[in-house]
Amino acid sequence: MKKHVENDMASMWLENEILFFSWKKEVDLDLSIAQRIVGDRLQLQQGKDYPVLCNLNGLRSVEKDAWCYLVGEGSELIKAIALVYSTPLEYALSQYFKKRMSSIPTQVFGEQSEAKEFLLHSN
Repeated sequence: MKKHVENDMASMWLENEILFFSWKKEVDLDLSIAQRIVGDRLQLQQGKDYPVLCNLNGLRSVEKDAWCYLVGEGSELIKAIALVYSTPLEYALSQYFKKRMSSIPTQVFGEQSEAKEFLLHSN
């Protein structure tokens, strides 16, 4: 099974039954990019659901239709999601996402280690 996928917008990999996701620098997320990212993620997952640790560093902006897609159809095969922020903008984006992600356990963290602990205990 492939354990790593990378494109010009993001990197994602499987490690210890967690799917790690990291944006590249200065990504402006629109619907087409969101759909491409989800397609790559689903290919990596090969039909298995995983908890996801998403580092928001590098995400510069998100269009509304991209968010709507990600919290709906784009959340397929996600058991839980931990959003990691490092800037006030990333924190605001993560809170917005968390409020709309009602069907999947979602938490926001300032430290990746805390996010990882949350996901390990959500399995």
